[in-house]
Amino acid sequence: MKKKLITFGDSWVWGVGSTYQEGMTEKEYHNIAWSSDENSFREILSRQFEMENLNFSIGGSSNQKQFRLALDTFFGKNKTELKKGDIVLWGITSVYRTELWNEGDQRWQDYFLPDDGSISKILAVNHHNEKEELKILENQIHLWNYYFKSRNVKNYWFNVFNDHTWDQKIENFLFEGSSLLSFLIDDYSANDKYHMSDWVDVDRKITLAKKMKLVNPYSAHPNKLAHERLAGVLKNKIDFSTGEKVG
Repeated sequence: MKKKLITFGDSWVWGVGSTYQEGMTEKEYHNIAWSSDENSFREILSRQFEMENLNFSIGGSSNQKQFRLALDTFFGKNKTELKKGDIVLWGITSVYRTELWNEGDQRWQDYFLPDDGSISKILAVNHHNEKEELKILENQIHLWNYYFKSRNVKNYWFNVFNDHTWDQKIENFLFEGSSLLSFLIDDYSANDKYHMSDWVDVDRKITLAKKMKLVNPYSAHPNKLAHERLAGVLKNKIDFSTGEKVG
């Protein structure tokens, strides 16, 4: 039985837009943005190391959604069994995203804070604090570290596009808190602003990534070349044959 590469995160981890080709119109791009994830760094790594990719990343996902999916995955009725040699990669996204249960639609509904929706505005103004969200996030990371360690499974965290820092050192948090975006453009200095949900061109790092042709010009998601680079960056940090951290 193959070892598993279990992945959590948002659209960057899923591989949204990784099929973009230079010269596409915006309409052409949006028609294929979700067409395939085969160019994503997680799929590249899975093929190279002959691992089964069990993926839970979702475009637009919040950290809350990923923690909920992990609970369902490892503690739910049809829980996933873990074994030594499995590796968990978990991308941390913007804390300005969340989800709430929608009773009318009988589903979990995603919210970006703030957007034009009335609930989103209420949450952003009255029920959201970046510092407190980061504190909860850090505690969740420590809790899941204990769990994976108890199962003898190697797990690693990384920031996707915001360079979060933590009050306590987290040994298995990759890149010393620098984001995948920072690694792509080789710029580890503080960003202009915290990326909340939607990219805007005034964001210095994503603007540079566009100029370097590492993300598409329409949704600013990494292209195939960027995902190949990210796979290489992760291979430099993790020995996927053993699950051990490199260096």
